[in-house]
Amino acid sequence: MENELDFSTIGIVSMGDMGHAIARTLREGGHRVLAALDGRSERTYALATKADIEDVGSLNTMISQVDLILSIMPPVAAPEFANSAALEMRNSGTTPVFIDCNAVAPRTVQHIAETIMQSGGTFIDGSIIGAPPGRRTPTRLYVSGPDAEVLASLARPDLEIRPLGSEIGTASGIKMFYAALTKGTMSLDTLVLLGAQQMGLSVPLIREFSESQPHALERMRGSVPWLAADAERWVGEMEEIAKTFADAGLTDQMHLGAANIFQLLA
Repeated sequence: MENELDFSTIGIVSMGDMGHAIARTLREGGHRVLAALDGRSERTYALATKADIEDVGSLNTMISQVDLILSIMPPVAAPEFANSAALEMRNSGTTPVFIDCNAVAPRTVQHIAETIMQSGGTFIDGSIIGAPPGRRTPTRLYVSGPDAEVLASLARPDLEIRPLGSEIGTASGIKMFYAALTKGTMSLDTLVLLGAQQMGLSVPLIREFSESQPHALERMRGSVPWLAADAERWVGEMEEIAKTFADAGLTDQMHLGAANIFQLLA
């Protein structure tokens, strides 16, 4: 495959907060961007409409028209979607490039890659770090795999493409370790505050933090109050992180505990 392709038509599943923002910036970059919104929620329709994305209805219709598919969804849904996309590739006889952009373990993304490649599709491992495009700092899309370099043409002022070599699993790995710290720390902050509350120690603990750990207290105040809104979709991500550490011969218990905290919040 050539080192760079100009993907004229791109399909994105699904149109959540991140998906619709990436769809918007790619459309603004001159790409035709499609969504398959049959059976999706009113919120998903609204986000797709906000980004001015073309709805073609079914996944089969979308796959038959696109050069590239970006899978952007909660990690628990990623393998099942890959199975559906592979089936539609076989049914339609088309083989678009498929990039899994989800927060999954290297082991998981390797299984997804096998599913797509067995249907004739080209697979690229991807992971997204940062806020959705359009915020202050550009979103980083890390990519890896034998054909990862072909995605260079997708770069935008608010979307950086960062290749990480030819191995499938590398891009997913960096997301796992990054989120292990960021979201793992949020879960620990929550555990500390909940424990103090259960023992009636919240007031003196907050006072101590304000005097000796002001940066930690500022971090807690900036994140913990809104965690419940995202907690449900982060349970699966913590489980994928735990799997990653276990496969590296390290403990999985810290992030299984984090999954437990996010499940409690959810």
